[in-house]
Amino acid sequence: MNESSRLGKLAPYSNIILALLALLLGVLLGLFIVTPALDGFGGPLDRLSDLLLPVMGAAVLAMVGLFSPLAALLLWLLLAPYSSHIPLDISLGAGIPDLSLTRFMAGFLLLLVLAQAARGRLKLRPLTWADLAYGVFLFALGLGAFQSQLGTTFAIQSILDAYLVPFLALYLARQIVRDLGNLRWYTVALTIVGVSFAFLIIREQITGEVLLHTKESAAYSRSFRKIVSLMGNAAPMGVSTALTLPLALVALVQAWYARELPPRRRYLAVILLALATGIIALAVYMTYNRASWLGMALTVLALLLLRPRSRRVLLPVLLVAAIGGLVFWQAVASSAAVNERLLEDASLGYRATAANIAFEIARSDPIFGVGYFNFGPIAKASYGWDPLGQFGVFPPAHNTFLFLLVSGGLFALLAYLAWMALVAWGGIGRYALTARIDRPEVAMGKRDALAAGAAVYLTYFLASATFDNAEAIIMNLIFYMTLGAIWGATESMK
Repeated sequence: MNESSRLGKLAPYSNIILALLALLLGVLLGLFIVTPALDGFGGPLDRLSDLLLPVMGAAVLAMVGLFSPLAALLLWLLLAPYSSHIPLDISLGAGIPDLSLTRFMAGFLLLLVLAQAARGRLKLRPLTWADLAYGVFLFALGLGAFQSQLGTTFAIQSILDAYLVPFLALYLARQIVRDLGNLRWYTVALTIVGVSFAFLIIREQITGEVLLHTKESAAYSRSFRKIVSLMGNAAPMGVSTALTLPLALVALVQAWYARELPPRRRYLAVILLALATGIIALAVYMTYNRASWLGMALTVLALLLLRPRSRRVLLPVLLVAAIGGLVFWQAVASSAAVNERLLEDASLGYRATAANIAFEIARSDPIFGVGYFNFGPIAKASYGWDPLGQFGVFPPAHNTFLFLLVSGGLFALLAYLAWMALVAWGGIGRYALTARIDRPEVAMGKRDALAAGAAVYLTYFLASATFDNAEAIIMNLIFYMTLGAIWGATESMK
């Protein structure tokens, strides 16, 4: 059942739902206004306001979800990166796991989707072999949680936030995003997320001021800052921003060719999307993170190879960039971006040492691993490797695949790689099946979506070899949800 059908069944209750939604929004706005005035009344009222604001926010999102699951999914995507700052995360006190916006939305939307399926209002997309492989992967990591030197509670919460909840986001997006029309709305929301990240990146690189994070400003080299705002690390921030680019570029190409639109609307769409993609691309460059640069290059390459019509839009831009590079070659070759970042090899020594230590650690139990998140503690305690030199801070593997090998052994790593392989194979099969679609415009739209999915997949997969994605929760959420949205929009070959 599509979104319009669901809304039609809710029509008799729409006035009640809208009234309750308006009431909740009014109360939430009032709380935001009066909360600063409560500071002078002491801790109890502070605690009350800290609880009421996120509870009311959750109630608003729940009401939106009852009215439109797609709208709730999009709000989840838009708000999740900033939920702890708005605030929308509910702190439940010492010893009790917080109820973050992402945990709440995953649970609520899952119950909503299952309830709709039970009532016959939604036909669930079936589980796949890829889903089974991911289940095995989670089980393997779960075994490693009981050996974690950082504590079983920490390990379970980390697996929940870094791997289980993002997978639920993929599953939910696949159930909720039912067609290309839904995917267009998702693309709009994702592009907004990308532009908001771009604002933080560009601002910090220019001013040095860190926003939405407790870390102080850091530097890659004497010329470039290491972006800390929001995520605390330039790699997940840059890769997360790069993950928003493929669907935005596809939307730009589609707007370029949308002759059926009135000229004014078409030109406006092209201008807005060109500005958005340009800002996102500039921000990815200004992270000065090589994994993010690689992701952007892979996006352009995937679209050029898989979608010939994108060449008319992208090739002129690349041609201008190439001519500029040739004309100013001396300046480019001697620039700080090339010499201090692109050709910088200090991190290679770190990664080689980390890889050697990871393989040594894994040899003690290659099948099941030595425990979740145990690479850093063991490397520091048993091998004396402490490149960070900070008390209580352990060196990361800087490689997701090595991290998984140590945490869950070959059992976890091979299950994860099997999931990635099955996802890739499924995407290739779907792209081939688009040839059977009778309507050219639908076939073209689904090929566009799958090409964007290939770019998203390659960006995430290759970037994961440069840092531990267990510590990149928002990046994981964006990747999994985007993959699920593309999967849902291309599920039917009609």
